[in-house]
Amino acid sequence: MEGELDMKYLKGIVTFILSFVLITTMIIPVNAASETIQLGKAYKTKSYIAGVNFSYKVTTDGRYLYCLNRHKDTAQNIQAKLVSNSKYINGGVTYILKNGYPNKSITGDKDKDYYITQTAVWWLIDLVSGSTNLGDNFKETGSDEYQLRQHVKRLAYDGYSHRKDASSNIKDISIELAAVNGTAMTLKNNYYTSSSIKANTKNISDYQVTLENAPEGTKILINDVVESTYTKAFTLKPEESFKVKVPASSINNTEATIKVNATAMTTGYATYEYQPVNTNMQNVALLEKVEKKANSSIQLNIDITRVSINKTDTNTKQNIAGAKMVLKDSNGTVIASWVSTVNAHIIKNLAYGSYTIEETEAPNGYILNKNVTNFTLSESQKTLTVYFENAPKKVVVNISKLDQNTNQQLAGAVLVVKNSSGVEIAHFTTTENSYVITDLPNDTYTVEEITAPAGYMKNNEKISFTIDDNHLSHQINFLNAKEVYVPDTDVSAVSSIIIAILGISIIGLGLGFIEYNVKAQKI
Repeated sequence: MEGELDMKYLKGIVTFILSFVLITTMIIPVNAASETIQLGKAYKTKSYIAGVNFSYKVTTDGRYLYCLNRHKDTAQNIQAKLVSNSKYINGGVTYILKNGYPNKSITGDKDKDYYITQTAVWWLIDLVSGSTNLGDNFKETGSDEYQLRQHVKRLAYDGYSHRKDASSNIKDISIELAAVNGTAMTLKNNYYTSSSIKANTKNISDYQVTLENAPEGTKILINDVVESTYTKAFTLKPEESFKVKVPASSINNTEATIKVNATAMTTGYATYEYQPVNTNMQNVALLEKVEKKANSSIQLNIDITRVSINKTDTNTKQNIAGAKMVLKDSNGTVIASWVSTVNAHIIKNLAYGSYTIEETEAPNGYILNKNVTNFTLSESQKTLTVYFENAPKKVVVNISKLDQNTNQQLAGAVLVVKNSSGVEIAHFTTTENSYVITDLPNDTYTVEEITAPAGYMKNNEKISFTIDDNHLSHQINFLNAKEVYVPDTDVSAVSSIIIAILGISIIGLGLGFIEYNVKAQKI
C-alpha cells in the first residue's frame, strides 16, 4: 500500500512538472548584438551639401554603419569591438537610424538617403554634445543643390526630441495560454470541445495558434461566434478567446491529446557602438533589428467513453448473433440500434449520463429478454463492459403414433415433419417410443404419414403445430385405425349358398300359395 502511495505521489509530481513546462512562456531574441564586427571597404559619397562628402561604411556582410566622429580617419577593412556604455548612442541616434536609410526611403535615391542619415547623426551629436562634426556652412548657408538640408535638419531634430529614449526600443513580451475551465475536452453534439482558451499577453498586438495531433475535421470556434475548419495557423488578438472542437468520429483510442501552441513575435531596434582595433579610426554605430518571440503551449485531453456490449447465451456465456438491440438515453431517445454478432458491439464517444439497453428481437432459438439493462458513464467511469443474456428456448415436440382404440404406441409408420416453406425438418420411422424433436426455430410445422404401420389403415391427416415464444412444447398424437378382416372363400361354396337360399325362398313361396288356396275353399 505504501509503495502504491509513493508511486501516486511521484506520478503527481511528474504531471505537475510537465504541466508547468507546457504553459511556461519562452522568450527568444532572434538577433542579438555581436561582440565584434568586420568592416569592409568604404566608398566616397558625393558632396551634396556645402561641399561636404564622406565615405559609405558597411560590414563585410552588408550591414550599414554610421560614423560617430567625423574628424577621425574613415573606418574600413578592419575589425571593431562592441563598446559598453557608449557616450554617443542614445534614443535619438536609434530614432534617426530607424527612420533613415536603409529602413526608410526619404528621397527615393539611396545615395542621397544614406547621405541624409549620416549627416543627421552628426548634427544630432553636435546638438547633444556641442561637437563640431558639421559647421554652420553645412547647417545654414552652404550650397544645397538637391534640397537635402531640410531632410537632414528635420531628422536630426526629431532624433534630438527622442534623445532621452532608450537606445533600444525592444520590449519584453510574454504570452501564456490558459483553458478557462480546465484542459479536459467534453463531448457535445458529436464533437469533443475544449473550454474557452485565452492568452495572457504583454506587449504584443496579436499571436498565432497552431495545433498538434489535430485530426481532419477539427474546428476552431472564435469568441463562441465564428467557426471554421482548422487547416493551418490562425491569428488572434489578445482579447479574443477560442475553443477547439474535435470530431468524435476521428478519435479511435481511449485517450487522445491535442497540443495547442501559441507564438507571439515583436520587432524592435537597438543601436550599438563599435570601436575599430585601430583607435585612430572612427567609431561606428550599427542599428540592429531584433525580433523577440514568446511561446506558450497547453495540452488538451480527450478521454473517450467506450461501452462494450455483449449478447450472450445464459448457459454457455458465449456471444450469440442475431439479436436486435437498441440503446436509449435517459430521455428515451434512441441513440443506436444494431444486430448482435459473435463479437462485442462497441459504442464510443457517448456523453456522460445514464443509458438503457433493450432487446427488440431475440436470436433464433432464444427467448426474448424483456429486461432492461441500465448503465451510467461519468468522469470516473468512462469505459465499461455490459453483458445482455438470452436463455435458449426449451423446444420439445413429442410425436407419437397410436392405435386409435387402445392408444398404444405403434412402430413402423413412416412420418415426415415440414416447416411452413415445405422443407422437410424430420423424416423418421416410429418405434414404440415417441419421436422427439428439439431446438426448432419459430415457425408453423406439419406432420404427415407416408406409410402406415402394418395392419393399420394410412392416416391421410396433416397435423399442424406452431413454435413461438409462448408455445415451445407440443405433444402430437397421430392415430391409426386397424384394417377390417374379410375371410377368403372359393366359388363352389358361394354357389351352394346361393342355391340353398333360392331353394328356401321357393319352398317358402310354395307353402304360402297352398295356405292361401285352403283358406279360399273354406270360404
